[in-house]
Amino acid sequence: MYNDYNIKDKILKDVNASGKDNNWKERKKSTLDLADSYKRIGSNKYYRVLDCSTFLEFRLAVDNSLKLSNANFCKVRLCPMCSWRRSLKIFGQVSRVMDHVEENYNYKYIFLTLTVKNCYGEDLRDTLDLMTKAFNTMTRRKAFKQAVNGYFRSLEITYNKENDTYHPHFHMILAVDNSYFTQSRIYLSQNDWTELWKSCLKVDYTPIVDVRRIKENKEKDFGKVVAETAKYTVKPEDFLIRDEKGNIKENLTDEVVKTLDEALHRKRLTAFGFIFKEVHKELNLDDTEDGDLTNTDNEDLREDLTNIILRYQWNIGVKNYILVEVQQEDK
Repeated sequence: MYNDYNIKDKILKDVNASGKDNNWKERKKSTLDLADSYKRIGSNKYYRVLDCSTFLEFRLAVDNSLKLSNANFCKVRLCPMCSWRRSLKIFGQVSRVMDHVEENYNYKYIFLTLTVKNCYGEDLRDTLDLMTKAFNTMTRRKAFKQAVNGYFRSLEITYNKENDTYHPHFHMILAVDNSYFTQSRIYLSQNDWTELWKSCLKVDYTPIVDVRRIKENKEKDFGKVVAETAKYTVKPEDFLIRDEKGNIKENLTDEVVKTLDEALHRKRLTAFGFIFKEVHKELNLDDTEDGDLTNTDNEDLREDLTNIILRYQWNIGVKNYILVEVQQEDK
């Protein structure tokens, strides 16, 4: 049966039969660039990242598309390969939670972004501590609990190369009552959200807060906001810094990698709250950060999958994934 699959070219295709762009090769190469940086700064994470995703096993579907069934992922926070898989996992889980909430509750939704002013590398971890403490305080405030029935929160950090500063911020999806926008008692304007966040942060400046209502075209708008909250915590291009020719600028890259690695050590990057947390538990979904990075869409066993397994291995010389084995399991 696997003869129907085009294995004449044994290199793993970046675009599968359904047109989905996976770009395994480039993500693996970025992961190796990160491993090199870890080696230069003397981190023991070098070996974990170096060995990440050296093999990939796919189950073949009847339409010749591939479904990842096994791989070796390192789960290091900055790893480009694992960050991509984690982003897909978050998207899948948040989508499932929101679909369940949509089916069982009559809520409206808000997209909220909470920021702090940019900080230097030596202050990044303390800034993240401040943000987490402030957020936890905010969720206990009466105004927040009256307005919000459920939330999902994610952390994003961008790096400003020109100013050598970091910009951490939270993206949030909030579920509110259907009458939220018409009840002055519980409604929070952008200024209200700003003052609430400033009060919880206990800072002497006014942080930028962006709040947007998710429109009634939920299928389109949900996809956008879920994708926004599921983005990488830190994009690889923010710490794998290259010159005009595409070569890694080692000193700057190593400085940023070290800063981010230390700041994100044992930090929670995401959180489900209130009804979203209850639904996440009810659906028996695993941890978005430390859970399975293979079945990222959290779907049940697909009926269109065959018993053919294709195993690809990273080839150092070719610098790509090469098909090394085709198995046909007994059903």
